[in-house]
Amino acid sequence: MEAICHIGHHKTGTTTLQAFLAQNSHRLLQAGILYPWVEMQGAAHALTKAMGAGDRQEILPINIREAHNALAFRMLADVLPNWKVPRYHPNLPHSRQMLLGMKAQIHGLRPEHVVLCSEVMSHFGKSAVGQIARLRKEGLGEAEKFTLWCTLRRPDEQLVSWHGQQMRFGQSPAPLSDPEHGLNLNWLHVDYRGVIEPWLGQIPEVRLILRPYRETMAEGGSVEDFLANSGLTPPKGLLPALTMNVSHKPAVISLLRIANGSLPRELSRALFDHAEALTRGMKLASSSEVELLGPESRARLVAHFAPIHDWLSATSGRSAFFTDIDEMAVCRPIPEEIALRSLLDQLTPDRIATLPEPELRDFLTGLRDTAALP
Repeated sequence: MEAICHIGHHKTGTTTLQAFLAQNSHRLLQAGILYPWVEMQGAAHALTKAMGAGDRQEILPINIREAHNALAFRMLADVLPNWKVPRYHPNLPHSRQMLLGMKAQIHGLRPEHVVLCSEVMSHFGKSAVGQIARLRKEGLGEAEKFTLWCTLRRPDEQLVSWHGQQMRFGQSPAPLSDPEHGLNLNWLHVDYRGVIEPWLGQIPEVRLILRPYRETMAEGGSVEDFLANSGLTPPKGLLPALTMNVSHKPAVISLLRIANGSLPRELSRALFDHAEALTRGMKLASSSEVELLGPESRARLVAHFAPIHDWLSATSGRSAFFTDIDEMAVCRPIPEEIALRSLLDQLTPDRIATLPEPELRDFLTGLRDTAALP
């Protein structure tokens, strides 16, 4: 039996892959591929499908859809005092029980392959190395082979994409161009060696698959790339993947960052929920056109990442893991503040009036009419 552990990375289509695997779990299991549940909601869902409900095209509850994120969060929280399980993963048992449940499924079902998919597990190497060996021993002990999969974006693109994800969580971080607070070079969003190398040390027999994100996109996305390169033989008739966790344009990210730092949480969350409809039809520059890092942050990032990139290239057996690595030093043509100004200029009174919250209408009107933006 082979265990395949897909640890992301963040913002590489992992959420879409998780949704695909979860909604097709019953058909995959019939083909010898187990995407295991880890808590009672998942167990009940698996039993329902076993009794004939089958797989449906739907957005499943997060404890089912992102079961292994739930497991990883619980494993981290059970050993690290500063880690807490997010509220959106409710009613989780202790990680010991979750691992035992997974082990029991493997023992009883005897699949040919077990697939875990969790970008949260990318934190293990940086924050809790012992959880890697624990996962291998307590949850996947019967696996004769162990494959680790990690898809990686070029770090400047990764940082920009994760910056947008922070807005989804209600955070208001410093701009990435802030010379003092904007760039954390020790982050797992930059230190890819620190993410991956501990797995190689904790699981000596591991087979490593490293995929540049651009190659993943060239395959058609995270699902297509996984099915094409994992070595699995999936059954026919699988439900297509649902598109999950769509990113916002850079100007929207800048607006949400200001809102998260200026408004009560319930109002900033409401603006996040309204953002797509509010900006629909606007002419907004793409992430390939807008510069969020700035020349100073880019120069620091290039210098810091050079030895990490050398390690990735050598470890993956490629002459250059990111074939476009030189582009990391090049600033995009449109400054962040210009992109944001363009968005605000397109926020007409009629658009603002569509918002049901008067506080948001006042906030956006005041921001639009302010010459000097925060």
